Parts: sequence; structure tokens; C-alpha cells
Amino acid sequence: MNHLFLTFFILSFGSAVSLYGQFSVEAFLATSRSDLSLKPVEAKMSFLKTNDFKGPWINRLEFRTGSDNLDFSLEDFRLRITPGNPAELKANNRYYDRQTALLNIEYLETLADAIKDRYLLLIEHYFECTKKATLEKQFGINRQLIDLMTKSTGEYTLDLGDLIDAQSDDLDMTIKIEDSKIYIDELEYTMKEWLPFSGAINWDEHELMDIAGILKLFTEMREQEIGQHIELAKLEQQNALAAERYNIEKSEALRNIGYLQADYVTDRGDVATEHFGYQIGVRIPIVNPDKPALNRRMLDLMDDEAELKDEQDKYRKEMELAALRMEHYAVQYREIESKLESLSRQNLLNFQKPDENIKMSDLLKMNEYYLDLLDKKRSTGKNIFQNYIEYLDLSGKISELP
Repeated sequence: MNHLFLTFFILSFGSAVSLYGQFSVEAFLATSRSDLSLKPVEAKMSFLKTNDFKGPWINRLEFRTGSDNLDFSLEDFRLRITPGNPAELKANNRYYDRQTALLNIEYLETLADAIKDRYLLLIEHYFECTKKATLEKQFGINRQLIDLMTKSTGEYTLDLGDLIDAQSDDLDMTIKIEDSKIYIDELEYTMKEWLPFSGAINWDEHELMDIAGILKLFTEMREQEIGQHIELAKLEQQNALAAERYNIEKSEALRNIGYLQADYVTDRGDVATEHFGYQIGVRIPIVNPDKPALNRRMLDLMDDEAELKDEQDKYRKEMELAALRMEHYAVQYREIESKLESLSRQNLLNFQKPDENIKMSDLLKMNEYYLDLLDKKRSTGKNIFQNYIEYLDLSGKISELP
């Protein structure tokens, strides 16, 4: 796995191929390419492959006939051709290219959103499973405490309040575990809508990059050249498309550049060549009747450029804030880990050879404190993963490597 692949795919896995019906991280992420949100964009792209915006070289073709008297005999025949404006034809071709480029960007944007949604869903599921596992572990410890209290023969300082607290914690944990199971089922229901699989997801079978690895990658990524969010690329292309639309409207104002007319009059002249004639007309564009509308369009283009600059500034600030948040999350995570290491060295929750001088109330508090630390570690770790994905999106990495 090369560095670039590792930078984007924070979830690594041992095998690229999973057994049919079993969950696979790679297969789940790959379902983004068949997301329903892509269908409208794909339909437009398919339409443009067979339908362009090329205008006709002949703008108008007229046939006229008439008579110099009322005997209904046709003596005068005229064929007038109004050619297309070359400037309008070129502007339409450029507009087609811009529209095609915009649809390609919209496809990448929609695909990036689908991938991001799946990453965040995977992260949500993983850390909810971690939460449930922590609750179940502490639930078992709390049950041991209750068992020690109910079977105590006087070795411990015990009062009824300690037992009530422990039983209250027991009920709270039971409810939280069930709530967690419900939420996991709901998440898996959504995931199975995208990738049908049997059974539950076992994260022990999928290697998840640790927090230290994520923070290291984040630091390395910040040192690289920052990309551009796909939304900004889309806005730039939309502005370019609007500018081409302005050029089309400007050229349409001069659509009638003139005409070429061939005449045939039956009663004119004595020989065949004298019956034929021609006319050429050229429009002199002294006044543009569409100038007010074009000026309004130009003002809209200026507003579009101002909006683009505002969005660029907004995304710059969001990236800086994401980097700032990651620094704080890293400090929080290291502090929590330090507290957990210190607590594990005290070994106050070893029930094999309990110390008779330890109060049950102290064990209950220590258990609650340990559970609180684990919950904070899970929550901060989840924030780091989510912030990392958010930064990938803001920097344009997800749309660059879909």
C-alpha cells in the first residue's frame, strides 16, 4: 500500500475480496459508484454525448413568389438565405465544452459526497460498537461489585447506599447497551441498503488505523500542497459557463448579419441570364437593441465572481478551523490516554485478591471514573476520525481520488 493510497483510505483491510454475503469495507465504499444520486448527472452526461449545442450555418431560409398584377400568374421567384453568425456558432461550441466540463465536476462532487457519507457511516458504526463493548465490559465489572457486596461477610466497608448505587448503575448500563444495540441495528439497516450482507459487522476482522497513524497522516498532509474543494471548482466552472452564455447572448444580438438572395423574374429581359438576379444585404450594427439585457447579465457575472471569492474565503477558514480542532483533539486524546495508563497501574479493579481496606463506594467511583475515561477516549477518537475525513473533503482529496 503506497503512501498516497494510505493517505486517502484510512480504513485498511487484509483482503480485497470478501466472501459473498459478508461485509467488506472495500465493497461498501465501492457502492458509492452506484449511488442513486449519480443517476441524474449520468443521464445528462449521456444526453450530451449524442446532443451538442452546435447552431446551423443557415439561420433562415425563405422562399418568396409573387406577381406584378392580379391575374394570379406567378412571375417573381426569390430564394433568400440568412447565414448563421460565426461568433454565435463558436460561442455555442465553447458553451457545450463548458457544460460538459461542469457535468464532469458535478459527477465528481456527487461521487465524493457519496464516498464521504459512507466513510462517516463506517466511523459512526465502528465507534458505536466500541461504545457498546466498553459498556458491556464495565457492566460485567459492576456485576462483580454487586456480587461482592451481596456476598460480603464483613471484609469490606459496606452500606445500603453503595448497593443502591451499584444497582442503579447496573440498570443505566443495561439501558445504554440496549440503546447502543438499537442504534447499531439502525446503522446496519442503512448500510445494507447500499451493500446487502448477512450477519453483523465484526470490526475485529477489519483493521482500523490507530489514532497515532491518523494524526501522523494529518500532519504530513498539511505539509503538502493544499487542493481545492470540489464545490469551488464547480462554482468556477459555473461562472465560466455563465460567461459563455453572456457571449452567446451578445452574439445573438447580431444574429441577423445580412442575407443572400437569388431572384428569378419570368417577364424580365429577353434571354435566360436576364431573368436571374441576386441581392446581398449586410446589417450595419449601429445600435444593439439587447444592450440593457446584456448589461444586466454582466452585473450578474460580477455577482458570481464576488460569490466565488466569498466561498473561497469560507472554505479557507473551514480548513484552518479543522486543523485547529485536530490539534486540540490530539492534546485531549493524549491526556486521556495518560490518565488511563495511570489508572491501570493502580489496579484497583482487580477482584481476585481484593484489599479489605478498600471501600465499596471507592470501587464504585473508580469504576464510574474508568468508564467515563473510556467514553471520553472513544468520543475524542471519533472526533479525530470525523475531522480527518472533513479535512480530506475540504482539501479536495476525496474528489481527487474517488
